[in-house]
Amino acid sequence: MEKYADTHSQDVDSESATLIASESLHDETSQRRQNFVWLTLFNLFIFVISMLSMVCTVMSQRDPTGNTAAQLMNQFDVFSPLMHKVEYSRTQFNFASPVNSSKYVGITDDVDDAWVELAFLPDQLVSKADYSRLHKPTTDAIEATDPKTGETGYRVGVEVFHQLHCLNLLRMATYPEHYTKVSWSDTNRPAEQVRTHLDHCIETLRVNLMCFADVNVFPLRRKEGVAGDEPDYNTAHVCRNFEQIKEYVRENGLPTMDD
Repeated sequence: MEKYADTHSQDVDSESATLIASESLHDETSQRRQNFVWLTLFNLFIFVISMLSMVCTVMSQRDPTGNTAAQLMNQFDVFSPLMHKVEYSRTQFNFASPVNSSKYVGITDDVDDAWVELAFLPDQLVSKADYSRLHKPTTDAIEATDPKTGETGYRVGVEVFHQLHCLNLLRMATYPEHYTKVSWSDTNRPAEQVRTHLDHCIETLRVNLMCFADVNVFPLRRKEGVAGDEPDYNTAHVCRNFEQIKEYVRENGLPTMDD
């Protein structure tokens, strides 16, 4: 009887030890699993933070100024040495009233000076390294040297000032009795040459207006005593900072080819 009791006691002790060992192993396994989960979550957290940091770094390096124009031009593989100089602002249009009170309307010397200030800006330099981004051959490109830095590259014009030149030509063409007698005017040329120049300018302005396709709207109003509607063109727009562009072009301009 005592022998059976001893044997039974040993069996119970053995089972208890096995159970304790099993529970200990289970606890150790659970702890390891829990540690693995926490380690995985921690690594995932570090990965997410790293990815966010990388995205922020890439975006900041892509264009340090956050320049919308530069981002779009890069996206569509279009280059300009001024692409990072474009800034946007909300601008309220306020047209002169009466229209002929604008300093750009008329045939006086002051009006001509205003247009010279507006449209006749110097050419710019594109470095030889960047010129390939224009996707144009260099075989007939005009080489130039930056007088400030000594850097060599190729001469380019800036579109907006070509367009303003064209607009000025159309303006002068509406006053033929005056500008055909002015020696420096492009309308004081043989009729066929003037006609070709005017057609070129009309096409230039048409293409650019269609390219930028202004989607701003203007209200139509009723005016007492007047038949039909009256448009209100004095509306808000998102505009590029023209004065800043003009200042940059003037400060970084090349001497004229005659200099």
